[in-house]
Amino acid sequence: MTVTHSGTAKAAATNAVTALIGAAANLTFRLAGTIGAPGAVVATLPLTTPTPFGAANGTTGIATASAITSDSNAAGNASPVATAALQTSGATLIIHCAVAASASDINMSNGLTVATGDTVSCSSLTYQAIPS
Repeated sequence: MTVTHSGTAKAAATNAVTALIGAAANLTFRLAGTIGAPGAVVATLPLTTPTPFGAANGTTGIATASAITSDSNAAGNASPVATAALQTSGATLIIHCAVAASASDINMSNGLTVATGDTVSCSSLTYQAIPS
């Protein structure tokens, strides 16, 4: 039997995780790494303060990020971006995911290599703790 969750449970789980991110959170793009050993940061995009994510939808459990500020002066690197993280203002990673050109957790549309001084932006971002 497949484990299923009600919309209320999905929303509660998502809201609990996004609450851990806190009020002054960042979306960081990284070269590689894991949540326990993150790679070098290539770009840092601040999330809206004080509410980085809206409340999760009560049916789907999906929360949508509020506006995300572009990094207009990225640290950059010659290596391609491979991961991203949602982290607290104190740099504690809460969510870690894969980045690719397509079919990934986060898709980058202008190539995976970010040069020093580049602008990196995120047009939309959603999170769901318990997939459908």
